[in-house]
Amino acid sequence: LRTCGVTVTYDTFEALHKTSLTFEKGQVTALIGPSGCGKSTFLRCLNLMNREIPKCKVAGQIDYHGRDINTRSENLFDLRKSIGMVFQQPTPFRKSIRDNILFAPKRHGLVKGKDECDALVEEALRSGALWDEVKDKLDQSAHALSGGQQQRLCIARAILKDAPIYVFDDSFSALDFLTEANLRRSLNEKIQGKTQIVITQRITSAMNADHIFVMDRGRLVDHGVHAELLSRCKIYQEIYASQTGGDAK
Repeated sequence: LRTCGVTVTYDTFEALHKTSLTFEKGQVTALIGPSGCGKSTFLRCLNLMNREIPKCKVAGQIDYHGRDINTRSENLFDLRKSIGMVFQQPTPFRKSIRDNILFAPKRHGLVKGKDECDALVEEALRSGALWDEVKDKLDQSAHALSGGQQQRLCIARAILKDAPIYVFDDSFSALDFLTEANLRRSLNEKIQGKTQIVITQRITSAMNADHIFVMDRGRLVDHGVHAELLSRCKIYQEIYASQTGGDAK
């Protein structure tokens, strides 16, 4: 997956300027930058969500498996099925915790019988680092969960798609650092070998990525690994210092 010269404009405002990024298969790539820098605008390009926003125009190439998907003829159902996305705001269904997990698998005939359903629910919730907290509450409403628990439920639900690419748009912001670390370990086991794109403002969510892109004011300003960016990128240094209290130098 790569983009070449992607520009996004809302009416006359240019929110993203000629952005060219490459996401290597099987790697974890992070996009980090200040609030409003264009990270979420960029990610909405990847599954063509921006085209649903009035007066939004997306120019440039978005190459996925060797073809430009930034066309009106692209099959949106197939595209969005192959790129799993979890957004910052959790969106659990108004159903029980159990039914949140089973809704899509049942609809597509992927599970049959109580034993299969029970096994899938446990597997998914363990992947979301949530099983131990909710295993005795599976028939309660998902809306009774805390914000962080709802977010982990949505992550657990998303990774059931078994997509080749997963995009996490500030999906860990509602979690404390320990819970995030436990979730990352679970995800790395569950979706090992998948391409992961992590959009974040939190340095701890980016620093262990295979590659990091730094954005500011709708532009790519630098890229590399944590140690490289910490040694030379002013914006990355400022984010690091403000969140850790440490001196990047």
